[in-house]
Amino acid sequence: MKSLWKYFVDLQDIEMFLIACILLFSLSIILFIGLIITSRLKKIRKEIYRKKNTAHINETLFAIAFDGATPKDFNDDPLFKRNWRRKLYKRQFLKELIKLHRLYGGEIAHKLRQCYTDFRLIQLSYSKIRSRRWEVKCAGIQELGEMEIKKAVPVILEYTRSRNDTLKMVALIEVIHLSGLKGLSLLEDYTEPLNDWIQLNLLESIKEANISEVPDFDYLLKSTNDTIVVFGLRLVTLFHQSHHIKTVQSLQNSPSRKINTQAGIAYHQLSATAIGDSVESKNTLLQIPNEQNRPQQKNSYSRKVLLIVLLSGLIVLTIAFVLWIFFYSSSN
Repeated sequence: MKSLWKYFVDLQDIEMFLIACILLFSLSIILFIGLIITSRLKKIRKEIYRKKNTAHINETLFAIAFDGATPKDFNDDPLFKRNWRRKLYKRQFLKELIKLHRLYGGEIAHKLRQCYTDFRLIQLSYSKIRSRRWEVKCAGIQELGEMEIKKAVPVILEYTRSRNDTLKMVALIEVIHLSGLKGLSLLEDYTEPLNDWIQLNLLESIKEANISEVPDFDYLLKSTNDTIVVFGLRLVTLFHQSHHIKTVQSLQNSPSRKINTQAGIAYHQLSATAIGDSVESKNTLLQIPNEQNRPQQKNSYSRKVLLIVLLSGLIVLTIAFVLWIFFYSSSN
């Protein structure tokens, strides 16, 4: 032990500096590996827990949907009461509920929506909207739309002007889903750009929706926002509002290339409709893949792990620089 201490005492300043840097670097590597292992183990435990609860959650949901069970019927279920205290279980329960609701309609869908309300899962959706991550916000908005929570429209409206195109698109789609086409009135004073990808996803959602009342889209054609005018032209074409043909014709002289191009397409469509010719809109409306439904690629490591690693590296470099200054000044 004394020989080891003597060895360190006899070391020169530069040698001590190098040994300190090596030790700090080794500690940062050990910390990084430890964080990776911890993260992986946490994910494995979550997956095991999810698989274990899947059968019980499905049994519960099927009892509610097909057997008419209510939340009171599960008060005596010790497994349900114990699991319901865990947020992870609630999230999985909500996920399975949404999946089942998309498969069924009518009375079964009504029971599932009632279950969503009775179990207060709406609070979980609202908590997702308050998240800092845009993809979590999108999930919360879609859940509220899927469960037809119309009182959530004012909350969703806040995200229709988001800088994130996907979040903006999801918010607009759900506002239309919950409010109908009258929800498009928010575009009257809309100043943000509405790109083609968002517009055509909106048009697809409108085509798939069961629209009973179609408003007049004259206010969109008078907008000062060029992208809103283009969207208005597409809506006028989609719903064959031929009484706007003079306005559409005048828009062909617009200084905006996008407006006069879309106005030309709309004028051709409306003129053909007026004389009874059938024209397929799919030849004139640009089809863009719906990237909203594409699975998001997940990072191999969480942001927290990467942030800790970066901070560890910064600390190592800072300490190494301080040690170098100290030993360099002492040697001089």
